[in-house]
Amino acid sequence: MAVDRLVHHEVRAVLSVLAALAVALTVLGLVRGFSAPDRPGAPALYVGALLALLVVWTLLKATRIKWLGHVREFEKAVPTEDLDVVVPTDRFLRDRPFSPGLFGLYLVFARPVSFWEPWAVGVLLWSPLEWLGQAALVAHWERRNGLLLWRGHVGGRPWELSVSRRPATRTATGARPA
Repeated sequence: MAVDRLVHHEVRAVLSVLAALAVALTVLGLVRGFSAPDRPGAPALYVGALLALLVVWTLLKATRIKWLGHVREFEKAVPTEDLDVVVPTDRFLRDRPFSPGLFGLYLVFARPVSFWEPWAVGVLLWSPLEWLGQAALVAHWERRNGLLLWRGHVGGRPWELSVSRRPATRTATGARPA
């Protein structure tokens, strides 16, 4: 079973989807040509509204409101000491920075949408931007509580989270701080 830090899972999804959207838009530009939109101010207004909505949505997820907030889920995470598992030590960016399955799924979906209406691909930006907000929320919660959130430790229920203590930081020489 794959064990993954929640923040790494979210960032990996963001990188995969943004890569798929970049490929889809590049193919669209090569086929249709790279041209400016008909109404110059419309994309900026659309992006601004999307970002404002995402900020509000992320702030709502940072609460304890039932069915909206994620903080309750983080606090209910099972400690890894209770599960008798070994926390992996792999480095996120070096070992697994990309999800090929998610890349392929979004690419298959984004290419036809981009040929139908080029600006409709902007709707597909919702997912990676929301996942980026989720990663920021998780990173903030981890830093604030001195813990790390993990996915996949609870056998048969990969959606449930587990939590471990944050390892002590090291100095520039590699020694543990005093």
